[in-house]
Amino acid sequence: MKNSITKERLFPLFFLPIYINGSTKVISSSTRKTFDTSENIKTLPYEKFDAYIHDSLPNNNSPLLIHHFSGDINFASHTLHTNEDFHWQFHMNIILSTGYFCQFQWGSKDKAYKVFNRHLAPNCEGFNAKDPNICFMDQWGQM
Repeated sequence: MKNSITKERLFPLFFLPIYINGSTKVISSSTRKTFDTSENIKTLPYEKFDAYIHDSLPNNNSPLLIHHFSGDINFASHTLHTNEDFHWQFHMNIILSTGYFCQFQWGSKDKAYKVFNRHLAPNCEGFNAKDPNICFMDQWGQM
């Protein structure tokens, strides 16, 4: 069932889960993982994705500030406190160039990451997944 549009995938980032569900795809976090990109797994034009950011950072007084953008489009900034979520939906465009970046600020830490593009979308498929449809990488720890 590899490449199934209905198959859920989890892409992790930071110590906060970011889920992309593309009927569904996902982004999330926890432990370091290196992806083997030798397989030819494709993302389809118009494939639907639901993105979720969940703040699972340690409970303290510093909220997580998120600013996400895609190409020329800057979306509104969002403030998340521990265990709060933010969600948005999108479709892959016909030329497979859809991409999203997020800037994360937490206390004195400030980093921006590419969180979605056609190359990142298939990374958590099959043997790359720690659990079926789940894989992890920790980029927040590199700050």
